[in-house]
Amino acid sequence: MSLKRLMRERVEHSSAVPHLSKYCVGANDPDIRMNATHTYFPLSLDKILIMTNLSWVRDPHQNGVKFRPNPKLFRETVFNFLAVQVGRKLTKDEVLQINLITKRRAYRYIAAAEEDWLYPERTVSTDHWKKFGDGYLLMPEPRLIHMGGEIVIGYEGGGGQSFSPYGHTRGQAGFKDEKRERRETDALRKFKAEWAAKRGAKYTAYNNDFGGKLREDSAEMMADRNRVHEETRKQRRI
Repeated sequence: MSLKRLMRERVEHSSAVPHLSKYCVGANDPDIRMNATHTYFPLSLDKILIMTNLSWVRDPHQNGVKFRPNPKLFRETVFNFLAVQVGRKLTKDEVLQINLITKRRAYRYIAAAEEDWLYPERTVSTDHWKKFGDGYLLMPEPRLIHMGGEIVIGYEGGGGQSFSPYGHTRGQAGFKDEKRERRETDALRKFKAEWAAKRGAKYTAYNNDFGGKLREDSAEMMADRNRVHEETRKQRRI
């Protein structure tokens, strides 16, 4: 389907920060350094680029307004282009939810190709900020996310540089954090199980880091993910 998207150059959204909160007064957007903040760019009527903090994908049950690791805004860094996820198909209601976010985050103007698209609130299933996409509207496919991710660069003529998954350089505080890695490893395993229980065995996106095609969990893997999900639900009810 056509996305029928409202157009705005860039939008910041956080499920942890409602649009009427103190963080969003006037033209202010949720701080991109907060764990739960997504930034999305409508590229056309049919495509959208969504950027999500790695810390939030690895652990979406942590404090969403706390700053992510290494939150410095301007610094050298590098990223793995092969890990960019593509191929996700949005439902009509998900498009309406994104349009509603765009409209409510707009300070003055919005635009659309057709007049009806300017009023997503008329037909969207919910306007509850934390219920968009069952709480995960803008999340990437977590089963494509993995731990580790240090990138090492060697330069012609000698020398090199290393970057942690959060952009720390070697010798910088936080470059190695075993406590954070243990917590995120456990949280990511549980989130993958939760996602699979909600979305099913077939992945919602793909990337070139994992073969460049849509994958599907085996019956054995789904059984394990369902077991982890049920154990986690019981722990959270206690």
